[in-house]
Amino acid sequence: MKRLILLLNFFLISILSFGQTGQLTISRVDLMPDSPTPLQIRNWKTVTIDYDNYVFDFNKTGEYLPLSRFGTQGQFNYPENVPLFLDSYVGANDHLNQAEAINILPAIIGASLAGIDKSNQNGINWVAKAKDFYNLENGQNVYLNNYSTTSGSDWWYDLMPNVYFYQMRSLYPQATTEFESQFITVADRWLYCVKQLGGSSTPWEVPNMNYRAFNLATGLPLTTGVPEPESAGSIAWLLYNAYIETGERKYFEGAQLSMDFLADFGSNPSYELQLPYGTLAAARLNAVERTNYPIQKFLDWCFNRGDLRGWGTIVGNWGGYDVSGLIGEANDNGNDYAFVMNGFQQVAALAPLPKYDKRYARAIAKFILNISNASRLFYWNALPQAQQDSYNWASFNDPAACIPYESMKEVWQGKSPFATGDALGGGWAATNLSLYSGSSVGYMAAAVNMTNITEILQIDLNKTDFYGENNLDSYMYFNPTPSSKQVQVNLPAGNYSVYEAITESVIYTSISGTFNLSVPAGEVRLIRYFNPGLEPVNSNGRLYVGEDILDYHYQYDYSENLRIKSLSTEQDQLIINSPFTAYCEPGNTSSGDQFYFEWFMNDVLLIGQNQSQVSLTAPSQPTLLELKCRISLNGQTAEDSLQLQVLDRIPVAPTVNGIHVGTAYTVVGESNTFTAIVDPTPGEILQYSWSASTGQLNQNTGSMVTWTAPEYPSVGQINLQVTNQDMLSTSISVGSLVKDTAIAMQTPLIYYPFDSNTKNAVSDNYHATAIGVSKTADARGMPQLAYRFTSGQNIIYTENNETLNFEEAVTISCWVKCEQFESERFIISHGSWQQRYKLSITPEGRLRWTVKTNTGIVDLDSDEPIELNRYYHITAAFTGYSMELYLDGSLNSFKAFSGNILPSNKPLTIGRMDNVETLYSLRGSVDEVKLWDKEISIPQITMLKDQWTTPAGIEESELYVRVYPNPANEVIYIESLTSLQMKSFSLYTMDGRKLTTVQSENQISRVTLKIPGLDSGIYLLQISFLNGERISRKLVIHKIL
Repeated sequence: MKRLILLLNFFLISILSFGQTGQLTISRVDLMPDSPTPLQIRNWKTVTIDYDNYVFDFNKTGEYLPLSRFGTQGQFNYPENVPLFLDSYVGANDHLNQAEAINILPAIIGASLAGIDKSNQNGINWVAKAKDFYNLENGQNVYLNNYSTTSGSDWWYDLMPNVYFYQMRSLYPQATTEFESQFITVADRWLYCVKQLGGSSTPWEVPNMNYRAFNLATGLPLTTGVPEPESAGSIAWLLYNAYIETGERKYFEGAQLSMDFLADFGSNPSYELQLPYGTLAAARLNAVERTNYPIQKFLDWCFNRGDLRGWGTIVGNWGGYDVSGLIGEANDNGNDYAFVMNGFQQVAALAPLPKYDKRYARAIAKFILNISNASRLFYWNALPQAQQDSYNWASFNDPAACIPYESMKEVWQGKSPFATGDALGGGWAATNLSLYSGSSVGYMAAAVNMTNITEILQIDLNKTDFYGENNLDSYMYFNPTPSSKQVQVNLPAGNYSVYEAITESVIYTSISGTFNLSVPAGEVRLIRYFNPGLEPVNSNGRLYVGEDILDYHYQYDYSENLRIKSLSTEQDQLIINSPFTAYCEPGNTSSGDQFYFEWFMNDVLLIGQNQSQVSLTAPSQPTLLELKCRISLNGQTAEDSLQLQVLDRIPVAPTVNGIHVGTAYTVVGESNTFTAIVDPTPGEILQYSWSASTGQLNQNTGSMVTWTAPEYPSVGQINLQVTNQDMLSTSISVGSLVKDTAIAMQTPLIYYPFDSNTKNAVSDNYHATAIGVSKTADARGMPQLAYRFTSGQNIIYTENNETLNFEEAVTISCWVKCEQFESERFIISHGSWQQRYKLSITPEGRLRWTVKTNTGIVDLDSDEPIELNRYYHITAAFTGYSMELYLDGSLNSFKAFSGNILPSNKPLTIGRMDNVETLYSLRGSVDEVKLWDKEISIPQITMLKDQWTTPAGIEESELYVRVYPNPANEVIYIESLTSLQMKSFSLYTMDGRKLTTVQSENQISRVTLKIPGLDSGIYLLQISFLNGERISRKLVIHKIL
């Protein structure tokens, strides 16, 4: 031990004589000041605790308060769970009805990192409540940003909730029983994504992850919009942590496949906040698994401005305030735009990195000093009132200044800097004070502590290193001053040895209480505590104390040795005597390297098998087979092995392809049949077990059952478990829609025939305005009777009205022809998914009906894509218990959903998301738009496609009668223009409901028809003649009050 200390001290002297040797720079960080001015670092732990006390206080009073509430038990994914709602902004439009995972999960994690037990805070297990973000009911089976939503639109909204879940589980592994299975399923789902995008270890193929998002339901990437290739980094972070926890080789391979894609990417992939997590994962892989990912390249990407959206680290001084280190739009030309959440998360991700690669200790510590200082500027107490836009509410209601602004502009209206956000401008909230941003403050609190030297921070390398190598307490100190400083370090209870990794010296062999750490001017120190009874041992470039690694790169050994990246087969169970293929992928190699491969079965060399891919035969008897591969290159060797089960028969779960339903829906109180669709293997014996969430099954066994629906409309679930003789099971479920078909015909609130204008044919209200659209043929080919949309400037809209914000139910119907997919295309929208509802077409061509209620946001997609350039009649309904889509009058898809529809402050729009956004505009035609503020019956839905204002084949010039006055009040006259004798007269509403039939007394030339009691609107008058012919005329009733 004494000899080691002498050697280390000699090495220390050598280093100091030439400055701080061994530290690598990050060019963007080099531009930041060593010590920012003014230096006013907040106590971030206090801010975190104040924030937690504020936002989770249901009894807060005042404008826009409280900010959170509980929902209804069983509202979303778990029957026993009570979900949590937390506003994303102060003054959110749908106050107390918001629940975002990127807001709630970091709030729980951040408070926990600051020392609060969120699993038992005032008797409440906040951690368990967050499990509802695992989208179980809709089959997504991952954490997503809302309690019920879909993946596939925006990768960071889809992936970060899973990153946060993994972090939360690492802090509270026993908080709820579901965490264990959720942890595995999340890993499996994102591994599925990697494989769907082309990733494979049999043989090794790197996936293409340069997409906007990935839809876990369809298995397809989103190819439109700004891509988010940095997501490969967060997927690698997830999968590597899954490997660390489970030991499952497939997750390790998935992590490396994702990281290989990122390492090979040719330009800065920075988009939001996932890249730093990938960079930490790469550093861990290099240190722990001896990979050779380009950390310098990744760190430069984390800080430099990326081309995808100008994202990077801001450098400079705004109006006398040093703002270096903040994350956002780093344009460097006077219009930078910083966001507080991104900075908090970048600190959390990169703070542990120097533990794995100490060469970046100084650069990372300098960055953290700058950002921990500049982040105070997002809070109302840091800037003058004139340099922020929600001062009045914040200064009055938030005396502790714990809720930040979402963002800060370098210059706004001549003021620099200016604290602001996107909510006010976007119409989402009454302030720009952002909870989804402030919820991450606890990550900063976890990484940063003050010391006795104002300019020197204690940076914790373990707190935010979830699932990392955290057995040894580890801290980092950077001295930005021009003179050496003595930092007082407080030890935990007990005696410790202290190792300093930068100088590679054991500075104390046994010490307790406190000690002074000398940090030279402009340098960094990284200390780790270990058991004083252990002696450090150098082995293969690492310094160990017992089983723990004290220094991953002892003596600054960053050599890259030959390794095996992957050893795999297509299956881990083999049938005796069966052929199989094995694959070996070398790691830490260069193009053109010539390897020598050796393969072994149970330590017996396989003669002649000397390639990376070999064809082998399983043994003739059941056994546990060890397969090993050894590779050699330039005097280096590496080997790996895996175990394979050899069986005479491989038990597999039954193959269940679905459940066939007798009819698409079931009438209340009536019956339907459900039949299992199975594909049994020869000799397989199957047992069936059925259950139903509602109604009654006539039996619980057998391949087919009869089910009697309840006496009320609802959505039930029929469950089936099929088990074979190996006691392996497959479970499957299907929904069952129960409908009341006896509902009376309903008159729409709005009917736009579009034959000649955009007026409401039902009443003298809600008339629409058309801009830019052109007339086109309708679904029957009749010219000039529909409207065509060709660009984002085309729109038909109806001004918003409080009577359009009905809550209980909504039904809309229309004819639609789509000419182009590419991006999502909006057909009809009232505030879109953000506020109320919308009917759209996905980039894959599926119809999507989206409704937002006080219980959440739900998408319902059509079963199959529609065809381009073909008219479809679509009916979309939210009934209060279900969402339903009908295609050409037939039920296409449905799902359970409840709640009250939330209001919108935007117009009702056709062809666009709203009256501002033009990106998702329809390319195609729309006709015969109807809207009801209630549920309508299936028989009425079936009739809609055959109802037209102008019947086919009837032209005005061909009519045989004159009807006047038109518009009329209570009396109309019908005059025959031919010798044909009129027989009877029928009056219909524009949705086809028959109102009355009148028999005429004078049938020869003119008839007087009294029509009292009818509301103003457009009706259809049908005239029958004695010879059997019929004609129709539009009739406008205008009541004179």
